[in-house]
Amino acid sequence: MKVFGVIAISSLLLFETCSAGLWGSAKTDPIQAEENLPFAPTSKFDYKLSFKKNFYHNGSVPFWTVGGDVLKSSDFIRLSPSIPNTKGFIWSEIPNPYEAWEVEVAFKVTGNNMHGGRGLAFWYTKDREETGPVFGAKDKWDGLSVWLDSANPVTHKPSTMVLLNDGTMAFAAGTDPTKHMLGSCSISYRNTESPSYLKVSYKDTTLSISMDNGSGAKDYRICVQKSGIKLPTGYYFGVSASSHTPADDHDIYSFETKQLNPPQKLEHPKRPLEDEKKKRGEEFTGIDEEQKKKIEEAEYQMRKLRDQTEGFEGETAVTMAAIYDTQRRAIEHIQIVQLQIEALGAPSPDDAITGNFQKPEFSKSVPSASGSNDIDLSRLTDQVRSESKKATDQFERLAQEQNRKMQEIQTIVARLEETLAVLDKRILAQSNMMQKKMNEVNLHSAETKGTMSTLLKYIFYAFIAQFLFGIAGYLYWKLRVERNDKKFV
Repeated sequence: MKVFGVIAISSLLLFETCSAGLWGSAKTDPIQAEENLPFAPTSKFDYKLSFKKNFYHNGSVPFWTVGGDVLKSSDFIRLSPSIPNTKGFIWSEIPNPYEAWEVEVAFKVTGNNMHGGRGLAFWYTKDREETGPVFGAKDKWDGLSVWLDSANPVTHKPSTMVLLNDGTMAFAAGTDPTKHMLGSCSISYRNTESPSYLKVSYKDTTLSISMDNGSGAKDYRICVQKSGIKLPTGYYFGVSASSHTPADDHDIYSFETKQLNPPQKLEHPKRPLEDEKKKRGEEFTGIDEEQKKKIEEAEYQMRKLRDQTEGFEGETAVTMAAIYDTQRRAIEHIQIVQLQIEALGAPSPDDAITGNFQKPEFSKSVPSASGSNDIDLSRLTDQVRSESKKATDQFERLAQEQNRKMQEIQTIVARLEETLAVLDKRILAQSNMMQKKMNEVNLHSAETKGTMSTLLKYIFYAFIAQFLFGIAGYLYWKLRVERNDKKFV
């Protein structure tokens, strides 16, 4: 009995568990569910503190400043070419806002000589865009510097040194950097087939410098790792290079900055008018009858216009354009005539329609004035008539000219069509004639080939016969000579 009870309780618990897995729990708010996410990404890429191919926009690197003897290429940025005493730099225009960060630089240092010609340096400093004697940048800097020295005067091998400076040490004046460096390594990066990579990361007061010398950022080796380092935010990233004698090419292929351990994103930022749109969506109850009628009327008008424009071909469009142009010109002439009439004292069209004008009164008691007014009115009437007649004649003349041009165009098109048809026939006839001639030429070539073969045979036989005849003549002549010699012996 106890065993049966245990089995029943286990079955009930198993059923509840399966039910929870199959049908799920109660619905939760997506924003609330996102807030309860336990994990966050380990890094976040910052495009404003980075650059890579394609580098340029309107001739410059966005958010970065380039200076010095830099050569711009579509595949890389050459900070310092293989010319002695050249230097160049690229600095970020935006300070670093992150407390924990990681930078990955892809670069190449190449040269034809056995030993290197100086090198390049990574910078994270308080000041930016200042040239100087330290790999093309300022001495007495305030911040971090990683030197990639390909002309080490002691080992004559590429070396990497990490240094901190508070703005007081002048290494170009003779201060030995080996006594103040945080660490160094000798990982070769000069004249590699593919770009080498330098990774600088700072997290929890720990500075790590790693390098990959040609495996495509797949095999990093620790160069220097130091704890207890304090690097403030608000400093600038940069890379500089310089060439001495002999000189090397110093190329930068990419510079990528990431924020380490970014804060968890609790909710998505709302888009413009998102709350208002959500409110409208919640209050939407459907389309009423009036809106449906408006939609149906709009659809009917669209179908009507579509049906009307289906048969609207090119010739009709040209004709309609000509008619429109003629009408437009006629309206312009009528407007000019109207302005001329208004200048003579006639009311405007709006005043004439509304009756806002005074009719002229002609007094019968003053014959001289009446006569002059009649003369003026007659003159105005004749002038209006003449202008109207001129406008009408010009309109008719324009219409006739347009019709004449349209007829000429149609005639020219018809002639072109006839000419094209004749050309097609001629081309077809010439093509047939050429084909016939080619067949005759081929046949004649075959006959000529046979004739030439027979002629060559006859020539060969004649040559053989002549050769034999010559040999026979020679033998006869020799025999006769021998006989003559015997006769005289």
